[in-house]
Amino acid sequence: MKPLGCSLSGGLIFYSPVINRILRLTIPFILGIGMLVVLYSLYSYDTFLELAGLVFLYFIPPAGKESLIPAAIAMKIPWFTICAVLTFIDIISCLFMLWNFEVLSRVPIIGPRLERLMRKGSEVFARNTWLERLYLVGLALFVFLPLQGTGAVSGTVLGKMAGMPSIEIFCAISIGSALHSLVIGISAYALNKYLGLNLWYLVAFILGVVVVVSVGSYIWYRITDQEHQECSPEE
Repeated sequence: MKPLGCSLSGGLIFYSPVINRILRLTIPFILGIGMLVVLYSLYSYDTFLELAGLVFLYFIPPAGKESLIPAAIAMKIPWFTICAVLTFIDIISCLFMLWNFEVLSRVPIIGPRLERLMRKGSEVFARNTWLERLYLVGLALFVFLPLQGTGAVSGTVLGKMAGMPSIEIFCAISIGSALHSLVIGISAYALNKYLGLNLWYLVAFILGVVVVVSVGSYIWYRITDQEHQECSPEE
C-alpha cells in the first residue's frame, strides 16, 4: 500500500489523481488560512485587520515589500511580523505555482500572463547570463532584487524555464524572499527609530517611483514594439 505523501514537484502520492489535484490546489490556501488564524490569535483585532489588509494589497500591483513593509511599521506593526508574513506568502505562492503550473497555463486569463512572464524570463536570461551561471544563487538574487516583477511567481517561472529541480526553486525563492524582506524591514525600522523618518513619506516616494517606472516601461515597450512591427518585412 502506498503511503500518503508529497514532494515539491507536485508528486502527491494518493490513489486518485482527482484527490491529488484537489490537494495541490487547496494545501497552499489552507496554509494561508492557517497563517491568518495564527495572526488572529497573536494580535488584537485591529492589528489583525491591518495585517489582513496588507496581505490583500500584496497581491495588487504596484504594492510590494518595498512599500508595504514601511507602511506596516508606520502603522506600529512589528517589522519582523510583516516580514515573516510577506515571506510566507511568497513561499506558499511558489508552492502553488510548482504544484499547479501546467493547470494554470491552460486557464484563459492566467495562461496568457504566464506566457508573457516566460517571454520576459527569456529576455532576463538574455540580458543577465550570470543568472544561468549562478543557478540557484542567481534565482535567489533575482527574487532578492528590489525591482518590480522580481517576486515569487516570476522567480518560479524563471526557475522552471531554467530547468531547475522544484526543491531548488523552492529554496531559492524562500531564501531570496526572506533576505529581501529582512533588508527592507530592518532598514525601514532603523530609519524610523534612529533617524525619526516619517515612513509614510517613504511609502509615497516608493509608490511614486514604481508608478513612474511602470508607466515609462509600458510607453517604451509600446514604442519599441511598434517600431519592430514597422521594420519587420511583410509576409
